Amino acid sequence: MTTSEALFAIPEPIRKVFARFPLHTHPPICNPYTKKINRPTLWISPPHTFSQNKLSNDVECLKWQAYLALRGLRDFDVRTDITPEAGVDGRLPSLQLPNGQLLGAQKIPTWADSLQQSQPDELEGYKDAQTRDESRAWFSLLEGDVHAELEMSNSKDLSFMSLLYSTPRRAVETIVHPTPAPLSGITSPFPPSGVQVPTSSVHLKYCEAIQSLSERLGGDEWFLGSGSPTALDALLFAYIYSALQSAAHVHREVERYENLIKWETRVRALVVI
Repeated sequence: MTTSEALFAIPEPIRKVFARFPLHTHPPICNPYTKKINRPTLWISPPHTFSQNKLSNDVECLKWQAYLALRGLRDFDVRTDITPEAGVDGRLPSLQLPNGQLLGAQKIPTWADSLQQSQPDELEGYKDAQTRDESRAWFSLLEGDVHAELEMSNSKDLSFMSLLYSTPRRAVETIVHPTPAPLSGITSPFPPSGVQVPTSSVHLKYCEAIQSLSERLGGDEWFLGSGSPTALDALLFAYIYSALQSAAHVHREVERYENLIKWETRVRALVVI
């Protein structure tokens, strides 16, 4: 042993201690979020446990699934094992591209336009400007009264998997109009906290919304009489499908209207990949 080796040699007592804890090396762990993909991949919340298809149990994710499918885009994959925290802004859906880019939901239409080389359409697919403006009211109805009912009914029966993978949910009191009053009043010795959401009022508005949707759809192929599917059709499908997977009092209301059931069945056949 040379002088330098003797100088830096590990003392025998310490060597015996270290021998009890051998160093093992392992191959690198493959990160599923950054693995190379060959096709665009839409990250969504998983489907209902009893579902036989890949339609998400989250209405926001399902809306974008339907949007891409109704635009005729089929060359993409779907992943349901991604947690919301991995998505853009901590939300799902997100679209992963083969070049490694990750797009948030709001950038999906721009990506679809560039892929299909679509020209800007001032009417957004609707038959005229008046119908386009009317569509805004239907968007508001679906994302307001219908969404509130789904939130109220689904919050009562959340599985562990849905809690783990579902995107952040909007508080019901932020959807209901007028805003519910706090549980404790001005004369209460306790500071205002919580809200008393009027369940019966929410359900009544939901029933009225479903009736209005049925009457406006009539026997048209696409909502508002459009010649081809629009973003509103994707949103309507997402809410009708989600309502049919919800509690009995929610899906029974949809089942009262034969045209909604037939429309949902036809559109679902186009959306399911």
